[in-house]
Amino acid sequence: MKTNLDPNFLAPADLARADTILRSCVHCGFCTDGCPTYQLLGDENDSPRGRIYLIKDMFETGQVNAAQVTHLDRCLSCRNCETNCPSGVAYTDLLDIARGAIEQQQTRRVTSRVGRWLLRRGLGLPRLLAAAFSLARQMGRWPGLAKRLPVRLSQKRSSGSVVITQPTPQKVLLLAGCVQQAATPNVNLAVEQLLAVSGVEVVRVAKESCCGALNYHLGDHAAGLADMRRLLHTLDAAGPDAAPIVSSASGCGVTLKDYPSHFPVGDPDHELAHRIAARMVDVVELFNDHTIKAAPMRVAVHTPCTLSSGQQLVTNVADVLTRAGIDVVALGPHLACCGSAGTYSVLQPKLARALQAKMVTALTTHSPEVIVTANIGCQMHLGAGTDVPVLHWAELLWQQHEALLAAPDLVPDR
Repeated sequence: MKTNLDPNFLAPADLARADTILRSCVHCGFCTDGCPTYQLLGDENDSPRGRIYLIKDMFETGQVNAAQVTHLDRCLSCRNCETNCPSGVAYTDLLDIARGAIEQQQTRRVTSRVGRWLLRRGLGLPRLLAAAFSLARQMGRWPGLAKRLPVRLSQKRSSGSVVITQPTPQKVLLLAGCVQQAATPNVNLAVEQLLAVSGVEVVRVAKESCCGALNYHLGDHAAGLADMRRLLHTLDAAGPDAAPIVSSASGCGVTLKDYPSHFPVGDPDHELAHRIAARMVDVVELFNDHTIKAAPMRVAVHTPCTLSSGQQLVTNVADVLTRAGIDVVALGPHLACCGSAGTYSVLQPKLARALQAKMVTALTTHSPEVIVTANIGCQMHLGAGTDVPVLHWAELLWQQHEALLAAPDLVPDR
């Protein structure tokens, strides 16, 4: 793609990066097959290829118009297009640059700017999140109120005792996650229990801060990079040195694995970003080498975009559950999105609900007892669209492992 970008519109580094990405696109259209919004709406402007043209026009003219904002805002940042792209176009990087430019130009309506600011601020306040989700959890005890809630939350469980029998256990740093520790505290409790069974000791991260994804993907790059830098130094000081850093929230995980792209050569934290990213693993990767036996159950597995297209861990959750003895009866459709996508379900509720309905239909076709996922946003969003319980896969595995210990005859001879 030929380009002639306005040098006054972007910072030099962003200008160079955007120019490189735009020139790598060959207009083949393979990206449209994996784009949830294009499949839903059928509008070329709501496909990655169409959005690339809109971004190119924005950067060449130095002007932002309402149509560009509308169609770029509809993108889920699911990265499915990157999975399909034969040319390796870094579409998500380009979209983030464009969203940052839109925020700088202040082209949104005042109500939109205020709403996005409230989202960034509210989701970054742990005490406010804890209080809000605690109230939602209490309301969820009443069937009449539960159906009116935009999310579905399970009740908090007791942590129980964590016993590691190995004399020198492996140690990992476990990230609690901003939203996850408030909305679904059972998840990290389950992870800690499962790792203990596998002889792995969990070290919690003191004064853990946001990974930066919230601010950065909403266009506030300065705040997002400040969040990233803060967490980098927190993790560097947390110890033990070289221990894997584990996230059970796939959105946080993919952000941390991408840290090197945000701290280029010459940045004082360039080397640190590479060291931290190299230690980063999703919790499911730890169980590639550990098998936890569990009581059987019919389960549908939803693999979030941040785990499949983002981290290229497409079948890992299903593989772990199958080895445990759990019957995986359905997988979500390939290169699809449930519509959660961070704050997308709040900012684009109509499209999010349409994508939610398609995903729920696919996952419930074979009547699973439970749906599992690996992302906090997907868990809450899908849970609000079905009567089938939706859990993080680690929570389900812990639950079924306990059931097996209580009644070992539940598992037939294999």
